[in-house]
Amino acid sequence: MFRDPVGDARHYGSMYTMADYKSKVHNIYFNANYAATEKMRLFGTVTYNMAEAALDEVLMPDVSDRLVNPAIIPGGVDLTHANFDFEGMPAYSDFDYKMLSFQLGLSYKITPTLTFTADGKYADLTDDAGYVFGNETGSFYVIRSGFKVDF
Repeated sequence: MFRDPVGDARHYGSMYTMADYKSKVHNIYFNANYAATEKMRLFGTVTYNMAEAALDEVLMPDVSDRLVNPAIIPGGVDLTHANFDFEGMPAYSDFDYKMLSFQLGLSYKITPTLTFTADGKYADLTDDAGYVFGNETGSFYVIRSGFKVDF
């Protein structure tokens, strides 16, 4: 704590403000399974995700009257170089994306303990506000197959 020339005590340790962060997330999921035969099962999934989030504008208090000039107050801390502008923070923290995915697959029981599986998935992401890693809009597909052994 320092005292200015008039004798008022001043504190130079921290400064904060409050800002709300709001997020909305919606998920829709549909799954279907069908036993085509005694040995073969078919399945499908459709998923839709939508998410939005935003930080309110950050308004820091004006501290210009609390900046100490060490030339005036011996031992004071010069904070005139500090930038208390958080103008870009709300845009940086915003995100808005939608993802739609489809998956189809089958399983075929070869023996009571051995099953063949195959499935494919397609997903499409629309990023309307690039977040930390920038715009991630794009799509992908995965095709996989394998065997499942029951013990």
